[in-house]
Amino acid sequence: MKTWISILTILIIFASCTEKTTLKNQKLDVQIIPTPKKMVLEEKALVLDLNSGITSTDKKLGPFLELFQSELQTLTGFGWPIVTDKDQAAITFQIAKNQAEDEYRIAIDNSVLVNAGSFQALAMARTTLLQLAKVDGEELLFPQLTLNDSPDAKYRGLLIDLARSWHSMETVKKLIDLASYYKTNYIQLHFTDDQSYTLPSKKYPKLPTPGRHYSFEDLEELESYSQLRGVTIIPELEMPGHAKSFIDAYPEIFGIKDVEENPYIINMGKEEVYSALEELIAEITPIFKASPYFHIGGDEARFTKVMDDPEVTKYMKENNLGNEEVHELYRHFLVRMNEVVKKYGKQTCIWEGFARAGNIKIPKDMIVYEFESLYQLPNELIEDGYTLVNASWKPLYVVNEKKWEPKTIYDWNLWRFQNWWSRSPPPKIRFSWKKPTRSSVLKCVRGSSRKKVNLQVCANGFRS
Repeated sequence: MKTWISILTILIIFASCTEKTTLKNQKLDVQIIPTPKKMVLEEKALVLDLNSGITSTDKKLGPFLELFQSELQTLTGFGWPIVTDKDQAAITFQIAKNQAEDEYRIAIDNSVLVNAGSFQALAMARTTLLQLAKVDGEELLFPQLTLNDSPDAKYRGLLIDLARSWHSMETVKKLIDLASYYKTNYIQLHFTDDQSYTLPSKKYPKLPTPGRHYSFEDLEELESYSQLRGVTIIPELEMPGHAKSFIDAYPEIFGIKDVEENPYIINMGKEEVYSALEELIAEITPIFKASPYFHIGGDEARFTKVMDDPEVTKYMKENNLGNEEVHELYRHFLVRMNEVVKKYGKQTCIWEGFARAGNIKIPKDMIVYEFESLYQLPNELIEDGYTLVNASWKPLYVVNEKKWEPKTIYDWNLWRFQNWWSRSPPPKIRFSWKKPTRSSVLKCVRGSSRKKVNLQVCANGFRS
């Protein structure tokens, strides 16, 4: 009898030591940004002990598991091993074919099971799980729940202005971390402007601004760093305006004849310029392999003295652009650069900067970032068949010490285009698309007009 009691005691002790989780009666306060679309919260909490493990059914997710392990330890102080045996794991991540591409599901009961339709969705699920984690004394808790979520649109963006205010690699990585944490899946890096040229170049080594540029190795590091976190980098090479850094480095290539009077505009009338710009694009696009987009700027070009350049007038005549209207040359430039970008497998993005009227038509496959509502109103662009990104100047810009009241921020919605500048007219029509059931400044939506033209409305946060 004593022998059987001893054996039973050993079995009970062994069983309790291998148990990775327990449920206890404790309802946790749950706050997730953005709020999930569907969530059923129970009255209990899952307690994970120090022997809990993290695993995945996909061996390729090893680096992702290491990232989650590190982030969880940073946020909670709890660190768990990555295990290969699913029975030894309390948290399991897996990509499920039965999930929509951007959808993920978290089920927390006796363990944590995360299913997602893609790696990007899994990256979003991980940040939700990080926000669900609660430290209670010596215990790490997760609320018992089932949760389903997916974004309202495929594009949710943040812009970082590196040309006007250069940031260290450490700072850029922190901003990528924050974007990932709040499920922002695109970061646009404004690499060039009048103030500096922050990209490297082997073809044109004088272009990078001393002390304010990144190396090719830096860019490759940022690409892999962001991809692991479900964030895609969109590079921006600003042209033809905001280009003083080009002209300062190579005035003989990029400058117009009267360069001293207008050192801000690339010479759009020289074949050498088009060749140089293609070489620069060819240097950068292979680094940002994951991005389907390449941004060429295209806004606020200063045309002073452009038409006085004999090379410009000759080029316009040779290309049947007339000889008086500089805006036709500008539109020609955008069209030609669009073809270059497409040659390297990317879709062109531009700022709202071209007028509605013009003989040369701006291609509809160029995505327009509407920020000033000055050159064209958003409803006009939509009516004409363009896809938009809502980069509404107010309240999404935080440059120039702009500080918006909470009410201003919360009153903004995804269909609202605002500007604090008195010269910029606001839209005069209401958009008729259905409002979202939840609101977040980091969310985007996809809608369609009566002409079935896609509208991508996104909050692009700006930083200088």
